[in-house]
Amino acid sequence: MPVCASLVLCGAQGVCCDEGQECVEGKCTAACASGVRCGPKGATCCGAGEVCLAGACTAPKGSCKDSYDCAEGQFCEPTLGKCLPQPAGVSLCEYRPPVLPFEPVLEWSWTGSPIKPNYDQVLSIPLVGDLDGDGSPDVVIVTHDKGDGACDVGHAYLRALDGRTGEEKWGAGVDAYSDAARVAFCRNPALADLDGDGKPEIVAARFGGGLVALHGDGSLAWTSTLGDKKTPYATYIQTLSAVAIANMDGDGSPEIVVGGVVFNADGSLRSGAGLENVGSNGIFGANSIIADINGDGTQDILGGNVALDIEGKVIWQAPVADGYPAIADLDGDGKPELVSISAGTARVLDATSGAVLASIDMPGTGNGGPPTISDFDGDGVPDFASAVGDSYTVFSYTSKPSPAISVKWSVFTLDVSSSRTGSSVFDFENDGKAEVLYNDECYLRVYNGQDGKVLFQIASSSGTAAQYPIAVDVDGDGNTELVVVSDDKYQITGLTPGCPGYKGAEKLRHGVFVYGDKNDKWVRTRKIWNQHSYHITNVKADGTLPLPELASWGPQGNNSYRVSLQGSGVDNAPDLALDLEVSTLDCPDALTLRARVKNLGSLGVPAGVGIDFYEGTPPAGTPVGGAVTKTALLPGASEVVEVSFPVASKTPPFSFFAIVDSASLVDECVEDNNGASAEGLQCYSKP
Repeated sequence: MPVCASLVLCGAQGVCCDEGQECVEGKCTAACASGVRCGPKGATCCGAGEVCLAGACTAPKGSCKDSYDCAEGQFCEPTLGKCLPQPAGVSLCEYRPPVLPFEPVLEWSWTGSPIKPNYDQVLSIPLVGDLDGDGSPDVVIVTHDKGDGACDVGHAYLRALDGRTGEEKWGAGVDAYSDAARVAFCRNPALADLDGDGKPEIVAARFGGGLVALHGDGSLAWTSTLGDKKTPYATYIQTLSAVAIANMDGDGSPEIVVGGVVFNADGSLRSGAGLENVGSNGIFGANSIIADINGDGTQDILGGNVALDIEGKVIWQAPVADGYPAIADLDGDGKPELVSISAGTARVLDATSGAVLASIDMPGTGNGGPPTISDFDGDGVPDFASAVGDSYTVFSYTSKPSPAISVKWSVFTLDVSSSRTGSSVFDFENDGKAEVLYNDECYLRVYNGQDGKVLFQIASSSGTAAQYPIAVDVDGDGNTELVVVSDDKYQITGLTPGCPGYKGAEKLRHGVFVYGDKNDKWVRTRKIWNQHSYHITNVKADGTLPLPELASWGPQGNNSYRVSLQGSGVDNAPDLALDLEVSTLDCPDALTLRARVKNLGSLGVPAGVGIDFYEGTPPAGTPVGGAVTKTALLPGASEVVEVSFPVASKTPPFSFFAIVDSASLVDECVEDNNGASAEGLQCYSKP
């Protein structure tokens, strides 16, 4: 018999490789110690720690949890957790899921607990973040008792839920369920790392006045005080108010804002006493926002008709009523505009000067909820939206030839109880067409951002406050989920009218509900939504705060508000392929089939990819065995898996083929290169 010194047979005809060679693209090639090949036919061997991206070896740039942790022009490689270049103008391996009917299915829900069992109503925005640093998101909700009166009467408790299952994270004995940590419902909390330990704290309006903060394990961090850090700050926090957190002065220690009041990270008052209602719409608020409007490096506070610096000094005051604000560059001139929703009027102001640029009466009746800013129809120009008591409306703003606001589309809703609910936006299929998430008193609806067509509707009773549904990767699976809260207290007590389509109480519900795509094709997004005034650049993926915070309307921002985005590299995809070589090391008893599984794409693949081996020629064959990869395959990386083929009592020559990911569990940019074959093989004698 012929002698094969390397014991490696390569290619369709089983060529014997030399010592120090391996089988690549069906040819004997010098072995690559790193296992990462790049360039045409994998001719270049990358260095240790490098990956192959867009045909070039490159080293990761820094750690990340999502692409917003990376610099401009980079994306976060999820299996690696490091930033890689996202080359512009270069053809990359990409996969875009097919646009299918919008079919959410319930993944999990929380509707009650043996801990404080009467407290099962949710009337504040759900928050999502990793509270304990285990790498998996958690959900924070505010729960109150349906037996309480209106928002200003009863108290509530914060709860933390596992984002994967909905199971409660805190036991009954934690501080969160003590009297000292009781919170006021109908107010929106926030979460961020306040003490620098890398894990977020939760800040909420305290029952009786002021604020309370909890650590991620449910223990009490502080209750608010005056500047002396001793005297309690117990001023009433207005119904429907929202907490916002930012590194305002650049010293690395966060500030907490409610209305125009600023607290230090330890809960002590810094400035603004008496300005609790900034950012209110009528008697309800305060939903102020934080942004650096003059580029001086210090964040400012914006209401609907006023801008304040960190010390509470007025930067500008507009001669109009206050309202709920949001900020973006609406006309593309590089300067921000402020959207203000106030008593049924939508206004656009110059965010740097307070000049009122345009206004319009909102369709329908009611006050209007906190605005959302997004490119609703994919035309490249941001629009804004808000809901009043009986309609949800998307508006367009133009500054030329003169500033003006017009209605893009408007649909009927039912929200007479507060007339101030919010909304959020996300492009679930990444097809350039955004979807709008909104819940009125009766239904959760998802609207087509182009024309307001209802894509999804399900009964979801709510007393409505200023809360809204969110789009977030709540379970860390790489796909987006829709998270919505619900309560039935107001319908049961008759404080809201009946719902069209409801039959008695059969459709009433309470708690928090998480929906995913029936086909698991919604694209990925961030694993955090930390506050009511969320605008992506305000928080990092781990709950720490950026320093400095980039302008959300600037070149490295996203020019949106209360919107979830996919981030850079969302279409990047793996491309699994393999080389098949055969070892004669165990001859004359067996041949060893060795598949070098490789990733030719632009995104990594976790361990556990399956490879199937067959005797015969494609597509028919007799199964020989199977194996799975044991390591993550980054772009350009490879891993060898093998099975043994006993040759006793079998007649050569033999033919084999192997297929990687035969069940198509991995979404790849190329699906027709997952197999390799070798023919005319037999056991060669050892040298």
